[in-house]
Amino acid sequence: MDVAKYIGLFLLKNHFCYVHGLGNLELRKKPASYNGDVLLPAEYEVVLTPSGSIDDNLANFIATNEQISISKASNSLRDFSAQAKGYLHEGREVDIPAIGKFVEYEGRILFVTDPHMQFTPPSIPAMRTARREPEASNTVFQGTQSYEGASSGQGSNINWGRVILAVIIFVVIVGGAFYGYKYLRNRNVVNQPQPAVVAPVHTDTVVQQPKAAAPDTLGNKVDSTVLATANMIHYNVEINSYHNRPLAEKRVRQMHDYGHEVNLVTKDSTTFFIVMPITTYNRDTTKVLDSLSALFNPKSGVTVYQQ
Repeated sequence: MDVAKYIGLFLLKNHFCYVHGLGNLELRKKPASYNGDVLLPAEYEVVLTPSGSIDDNLANFIATNEQISISKASNSLRDFSAQAKGYLHEGREVDIPAIGKFVEYEGRILFVTDPHMQFTPPSIPAMRTARREPEASNTVFQGTQSYEGASSGQGSNINWGRVILAVIIFVVIVGGAFYGYKYLRNRNVVNQPQPAVVAPVHTDTVVQQPKAAAPDTLGNKVDSTVLATANMIHYNVEINSYHNRPLAEKRVRQMHDYGHEVNLVTKDSTTFFIVMPITTYNRDTTKVLDSLSALFNPKSGVTVYQQ
């Protein structure tokens, strides 16, 4: 098992690595600097501190990659640490591949970063510039030259980021206005009064009874349940049922406002039915009930009212 390799991988991944008996390795970033006329980019160095947070993260990392137990990985780390300290006391170096090496100097354990560590981006050539104040004698000339340079079309300073942001905002506003208009339009369509009766297949299947002498809609029962005339039948459909009279009366008024002919039938003091007189062909009764259920009571459905 190459423990030194896992120390380097763990350090590059987490920027720190505690090695039992040797100390805590930390990957630190150094700021960019100038070397003459060349800008040196920021680079990293590895610093060893004698003490650090003691944890088993490195052992877990080794155990996961080697598919062994954590205790076995911890024992391998202890063996590596003991062997490394023995090498350092003898004046030898302990290499961490691609990262650097442990050394001992005047009884202290140090870490020397590999100058070829591939964690640093390449240098960027650049010229150091300094601000110069114009001389009094040629101030007018420099101003004229700047104006000529600006008018010669050397390049337009268009902030494309702002242009794109403005276009995106404009598209969002237009889209919001469009969907707002569609929402209001659909809402107005939904709020329009519903038609009296919608036939499921044939337009002439359901025929609403003409308004006869208005019965007492607040309590009297309908005289008959089903009346047959030739191929047409006349019957009452139970739209809703309530156990509260004010709610039933409110539903009757609502249906009247929508233009539907309904009656309030009182069964007893706690049962009230909203019924609608219907005239249809005998063969279309089931279709009519399905259509009325979808239109007026999709949750519970409607039925033929039985006295």
